[in-house]
Amino acid sequence: MRGRTKWTGLGAIVVVLGLAAAGAWRYEEHVHRQPDWQIHHTAVPDAAKKVDDVLAQFERDHLYKADDYLHSAGQHPDVQVLSVTGQTHWQTGVTLILKVTGHGMARGFDHVVLQQGDVPICFRLQIGPKKDSRDDDIDCPAGAPLSVPKDPSLQGVDERLQSALNPVGPNEAAVRSAVAGLKLDPAIHQDFAVQDGIVGVALRASQYDCVVARVAAPGDVTLWRPSHTQLAPGELGCSAGLALSSEFNTSPH
Repeated sequence: MRGRTKWTGLGAIVVVLGLAAAGAWRYEEHVHRQPDWQIHHTAVPDAAKKVDDVLAQFERDHLYKADDYLHSAGQHPDVQVLSVTGQTHWQTGVTLILKVTGHGMARGFDHVVLQQGDVPICFRLQIGPKKDSRDDDIDCPAGAPLSVPKDPSLQGVDERLQSALNPVGPNEAAVRSAVAGLKLDPAIHQDFAVQDGIVGVALRASQYDCVVARVAAPGDVTLWRPSHTQLAPGELGCSAGLALSSEFNTSPH
């Protein structure tokens, strides 16, 4: 009787292990046969994080015009704007369709990555007029994305500008020549002004990407990046005059 019980127990164990093995095999077969579904499924949350960044930038910059939403969204890497309708947030509302590249992967039963790749995921953003909403992973409409020129950047310019201006002193022609020698992107706006023997310089790549410099003497060069708050519409302008004003190198209120 004990022997029969023993063999019955072993048989049950074998059956359980066999079922587990069969389940694992079927899962592996499912993953191998349908990796695209898993890649797409995991790419959605990755793309959604990028849309979160787009929306955060909208709020940070206090945007309300359709053209500004289009321009802002188009500056984000891996984000394309397929369409934009409406004029303003509070009156007509604005609807954007975004195509965002998300990275997804298909994993096996033991969590080993079997396949991975980048997948286009589409989102609908409804901004106003009464409330905002968002639809993730919608069917991507046909058609090419809208053309959105990329803003230039002043990243890494500060040290180069400081080095170029240090030896020249408060001479406008020499300051202009020093800045020209940096060979900056032509899309970066340059502004120069002179007052009381001091030269002011302003470089502006976009609304919130600005460097202002004051050249008082050889070796006496002060660089300042106004804050995001200070560069908001209606606040300080990114101009050479700012470098020569009492508001130069001040903290936001």
